[in-house]
Amino acid sequence: MKNKINFAEPNIGNKEKKYLNKAFDSKWIAKGAYVNLLEKKLSKLMNTKYSLTVNNGTNAFLLILLSLKIKKGDEIIVPSFCYVSPIHMIKLMGATPVVADVEQNTYQVDPKNIIKKITKKTKAILMIHNFGGICNIEKIENIARKRKLFLIEDISETLLSKFKNKYVGTKSSNDIKKISFSSLHATKTLTTGEGGFITLNNKIDYIKLMQIRDHGIKDSSKYFYDKIGGNFRLSNLLAAIGCAQLTKVSLIRRKKIFLNNFYNMNFKNNKNLILQNEEKNSELVKWGFPVQFRTKSNKNLVLKKLNKSSTLARPSFLSLDQMKHLKLNKNTKQDFKNSKFLQDRILILPMHTKLTINNLKYICKIVNSV
Repeated sequence: MKNKINFAEPNIGNKEKKYLNKAFDSKWIAKGAYVNLLEKKLSKLMNTKYSLTVNNGTNAFLLILLSLKIKKGDEIIVPSFCYVSPIHMIKLMGATPVVADVEQNTYQVDPKNIIKKITKKTKAILMIHNFGGICNIEKIENIARKRKLFLIEDISETLLSKFKNKYVGTKSSNDIKKISFSSLHATKTLTTGEGGFITLNNKIDYIKLMQIRDHGIKDSSKYFYDKIGGNFRLSNLLAAIGCAQLTKVSLIRRKKIFLNNFYNMNFKNNKNLILQNEEKNSELVKWGFPVQFRTKSNKNLVLKKLNKSSTLARPSFLSLDQMKHLKLNKNTKQDFKNSKFLQDRILILPMHTKLTINNLKYICKIVNSV
């Protein structure tokens, strides 16, 4: 392949430059009008009462943990198979991540395993939608409702996906204590370069998050503070890029849905592959396209071929038990059974909107050559 294919490539261009220049010329490069505008547009898009921008997705989750007053001894149920950054934040808070294994066919946390992990110390469930697939939202929300647990939803890898014609991360019934968040990193479906946002419907929680985001301030004119907080703010410059991105939502969704359908169509008859089981009534906008091989050797062979001239594909996340620095409780091997199986067999293909038909044919040809 003569032309280099990147694993990720943001959909940015003249519109982002135009908005960025306006923000620059306004001299409001920290706080500013584009931050407020982006938050309003995100609330409207996601059909939530409130949205809050932050400087990255990891800090979005940390901010939520701070608002919930998570402390040492508290337990948060997490999937055994995911990107590690939220787990780091739980550890930084002194709390305990309690692992629930994932389903082998969806790569999402198994609701049955969540139920097994609930104790008197459980404060929240972290629901992460892996690789752009969707968790069993209804079952997990029902668990949170019955057990009166807080539900924290990470939509970073499935941003702009829909379930039952509603965006994932959108408003849930009022009897669920739920906050959703997303990264807006350069590799994500929508980007501000670095950044993130939180969506929610509870006004009290929203005010609390706003204060903690800005050093715990209550009255900026008097430098008066009544909470412990930090600086989690997104700059006006980056928010301007985000506002430009939101004008492209329809275009980006159409292209990513096409990419998902193209891969599925070209791999469905390959008996050496197992495709991710996708939730019914879903319209998926994936961060990356996961391909599960029947053997570890085949996965490694394809990964090597694809990445011969450029970083085109990425290996899977690792099962959390492989990361000794996390010092997870010595649970049974059963807690990581599926995640350990999947980590050896999955590779992730690119899903960015700059991919051409020739790029896609080249990728599918190599994957199907095994």
